[in-house]
Amino acid sequence: MKSNSDFLQKHLKFKPDEVSLKPLKAQVGGHVYMKILNDQYVCKPLNERELQFYQNIPKNLADHVPAFQGTLVENEDSSGNRGASSSNGPIREETSSSRGSSREYLVLENLTKDYKKPCVLDLKMGTRMYGDFATDSKRKSQRKKSTKSTSAKLGVRFCGSQRFSVSNNSFEMFDKYVGRNADETELRKLLEQFFTHGCSLRKDVINNVLGEICRMKKSLLDLEEYRFYSSSILIIYEGLLKEEKSDSQHFSDAENSMDCENFKMEAFGSGSLESTKYRKDEVSSCTVTMKMIDFANISFPSVDSEQFRHEGPDRGFLMGLDNLYEILESLL
Repeated sequence: MKSNSDFLQKHLKFKPDEVSLKPLKAQVGGHVYMKILNDQYVCKPLNERELQFYQNIPKNLADHVPAFQGTLVENEDSSGNRGASSSNGPIREETSSSRGSSREYLVLENLTKDYKKPCVLDLKMGTRMYGDFATDSKRKSQRKKSTKSTSAKLGVRFCGSQRFSVSNNSFEMFDKYVGRNADETELRKLLEQFFTHGCSLRKDVINNVLGEICRMKKSLLDLEEYRFYSSSILIIYEGLLKEEKSDSQHFSDAENSMDCENFKMEAFGSGSLESTKYRKDEVSSCTVTMKMIDFANISFPSVDSEQFRHEGPDRGFLMGLDNLYEILESLL
């Protein structure tokens, strides 16, 4: 097995013979099989369109997506022995024996690695869930899902969550199927439940999220021709309360971060997001992460996309941000 040692040492900060891949046991949304690399990175099955996006991220969007670390190939020979090699670009060559197999991955930042008990929410954004190259049957099925859920009306749909329960000392979860049948009232209840922690509503977290929505909307308004079909936003906050952190030794390492064993898993408002309840100077210092994820169906300017050119910013995604903002603000 050959490894690109220069890339591994420069970009991933570990030696080529210390590559450790294991299943990602906790996955809030999505349908692809993901893995954890050396407990620091998330490995997602490689999609060429998503790879092109990460290799050409516009500057004003860089802060709103997970950091891209490169690509990785997991090799398995005919005897079942595994290895891995890495690259900072698309992998074209065959790196396993003819009798073996290989799997290619995008290597991304693990957004939960700095959290002890990450509460994670996946929200599917936009009104359209299929890409420009989708088949007729795919378009039909995705339109049906959007119409039955809150996607068509609000541009945002619940797609899964995990929340750390202090009283039960375990993670509670809802999967994506809950969101597919949820109406506007039920979506509001799901969001309220996610942000309720330790018997009280985490207004500090919500205020931080409102600020992140404002920042993200400002960036997307200036992004012409991009369409984030079927993309999501991931919201993460710490589920281990401050008073519990000093006594956190009774929480096992197996429960931490993304490798938790206990986790089972078209109106358009272009105005600014101003609020009578959200105030920038009232945002607390609590840590909240909010990123855009899942770009397999993205449409963006390129030399070979003349037949699918889109004008202006992604109005469906922006509408979802507006409605999410209004719902969260109403909880305060």
